[in-house]
Amino acid sequence: MAGKESLVSRTFVSLGYRDYRLVWLGSVTEHLGEWMELAALLWLVNDLTHSPLMLTVVGSCRFIPMVFFPVLGGMLADKMDRRRVLIVALLITAVLSIVLAILVKTGTVAVWHIIILSLLAGVATSFNHPARQSMVPNLVKREHLLNAISLDSASVQASRFIATPIAGYLIAGFGVVPVFGARAVGTLLAVCWLMFVKLDFQPPPAANKAGFRNVIDGLQYVRGEALLLSLIPLYLIPWIAQNTSNNFLPIFARDILKIGASGYGFLQAAPGLGALASLIALAAMPFYRVNGSLLLVTGGILGVSLFLFAVSTWPVLSLMLLLITGGMITSFMTINTALIQNHVSDVMRGRVMSLREIANGVGPAGSLLFGAIAERSSAPFALELLGICCVAVSFFLAFLLSRVRLIHV
Repeated sequence: MAGKESLVSRTFVSLGYRDYRLVWLGSVTEHLGEWMELAALLWLVNDLTHSPLMLTVVGSCRFIPMVFFPVLGGMLADKMDRRRVLIVALLITAVLSIVLAILVKTGTVAVWHIIILSLLAGVATSFNHPARQSMVPNLVKREHLLNAISLDSASVQASRFIATPIAGYLIAGFGVVPVFGARAVGTLLAVCWLMFVKLDFQPPPAANKAGFRNVIDGLQYVRGEALLLSLIPLYLIPWIAQNTSNNFLPIFARDILKIGASGYGFLQAAPGLGALASLIALAAMPFYRVNGSLLLVTGGILGVSLFLFAVSTWPVLSLMLLLITGGMITSFMTINTALIQNHVSDVMRGRVMSLREIANGVGPAGSLLFGAIAERSSAPFALELLGICCVAVSFFLAFLLSRVRLIHV
């Protein structure tokens, strides 16, 4: 029993920090609404257009602004109170969800409305993520950093596992409007949790330079760090995989697996459950045992699971493959984040993490290519091709990026 208690204690050690716990709860409530809204948004677009390409266009619109705006978000995170930046971004997101609910309720919604609102939500996220990511290392001791990042990511994926089946049943019974309302409520609850945080998130005085100088300093810092130049672009792999597969799920639910809106909710939830399991395993793992070689392993398994999901016509098998896919995507992201966070100074943290967000934006935008392929052939064929690409990239990394394989948290 003592050993079991020790394992549990080690797995959830970061939640023992009061302020981290509040930020973590805010992440839970925010992402419960976010996953519900994303599921409803894709279902709505599929109803309006029946186009795989348009699904990837709308799904990517939330990330395309992250190619351009995270540098500004990172600059603010290194210059202003990070909690204040995060709260403002969350409030803007809540307003956008309310506008979307009104458009659907009044019957005036069109695809161009959804595209514009998704782009604006992406701008808000470009300020949200660098601020949140920069806060986490200030909330726990260094030896608990991997645990804190894993539990933070677990909050996102646990939210997906819980929220998307609920969204599926709400869509089937009441349409998408209640889902968009739930997104606004969850975001406002996240703001409430953040208001109770006591820790000062004002960046070090060294960061208080002119805004443009801050950006240039951040770019020069990364350019001088070969390791960071290797790690940051690797985010393209999981983001392309996650965005493309998520965007195609309405097609698989309705046309291939034939399980309807309620079954669609479980398809959206399955990657979240797999991600949650992998994150709990990472949180329990001693930090010194995590190294770059795990990135290569998870990337290869991700590619294989995507390919098999694309050819599956059995709902149960498809759910199991999505479990594996979600676990590998999130493990890849979490390990990469921990490696970056451990090799960057606090003065530069916001700007470096903002560059990671740019990679996050380029990755989903890259899924447009697979959307175009699906438009001309089929969604399963596009996912088969994506799986092959993931495996190929992993082999490439294994042979050419030996330094990434050897680094530790």
